[in-house]
Amino acid sequence: MADRTERQMRRADWQERFAAYVRARLGMPFCWGSNDCCTFAAGAVAVITDSDPMADVLAYDTALAAGRLIEEGGGLHALATSLLGQPVPPLMAAVGDVVLLANDGRDLLGICNGVNAIAPGPDGLVALEMTAVFAAWKI
Repeated sequence: MADRTERQMRRADWQERFAAYVRARLGMPFCWGSNDCCTFAAGAVAVITDSDPMADVLAYDTALAAGRLIEEGGGLHALATSLLGQPVPPLMAAVGDVVLLANDGRDLLGICNGVNAIAPGPDGLVALEMTAVFAAWKI
């Protein structure tokens, strides 16, 4: 997915679908390959647009395999860019957009909810400050 023209646009009912997705994930614990930062962000994009950016990405279920995938993709920023198109400045992020932020010394993907970035934590979704966002992708 090189640019927005190649992706499906947001569905007319994306807000309701996104809200339902977030509610379903609120208490879902972190799990490599099914509820980590990449799969959470890709799942949000899929419910918003009906297009899964990770559809052609090899499945993984361990931190080691996820790390290899990210390394082979040139890092998390490069991997997200290859799947979502060119990033925009963080201040341009709006509800439903994918963001890349630093948290506890690690980079992770999240979704802008308008006020915060949300991402999977050990016991469910966590809200993180948008001030930690250093890249964003319009969805």
